[in-house]
Amino acid sequence: MSVGDGGDGRLVIVSNRVALPDEHGSLPPGGMAIALNAALQQRGGLWMGWSGKVKTEKNQVSPTMQEANGITYALADLSQKDLDEYYYGFANRVLWPVFHCRVDLAEYNDARKSGYYRVNRLFAESLMPLHREDDVIWVQDYHLIPLGKELRERGCRNRIGFFLHIPWPPA
Repeated sequence: MSVGDGGDGRLVIVSNRVALPDEHGSLPPGGMAIALNAALQQRGGLWMGWSGKVKTEKNQVSPTMQEANGITYALADLSQKDLDEYYYGFANRVLWPVFHCRVDLAEYNDARKSGYYRVNRLFAESLMPLHREDDVIWVQDYHLIPLGKELRERGCRNRIGFFLHIPWPPA
């Protein structure tokens, strides 16, 4: 997908973590943050993901909205349980080792898998009221593999792309 296709809609990026610029407008180091930020600035758009904060209120569902450099950021706080099961658990103790052909390091359990799917559902529920009909949604990496399916189940008809930042395991 090139940044220019897709009509007049915005680019909506969903990633595990959002790379917010600091108070001087500088981005955190790393290729992904710089590349995605440039694409968003060129087309206009929304970047949604984890805020980096652990939520303390059980009922907080809506992401916090923030604007910087012409980009809208939707920042979702996650509970410690969500982080432990989704991020530290299933994503990094199952998917990451398996995708790197290190099945010997994978530590599967049902609670981690449930947490992984729960957070993907949470991201889908949070994104539904934020996206527009003509937006192109671009999901980033192994943390969010089920997100496209979750969005479709909620009626999202937008074009959805997926980019995997780690190697695909050979057959």
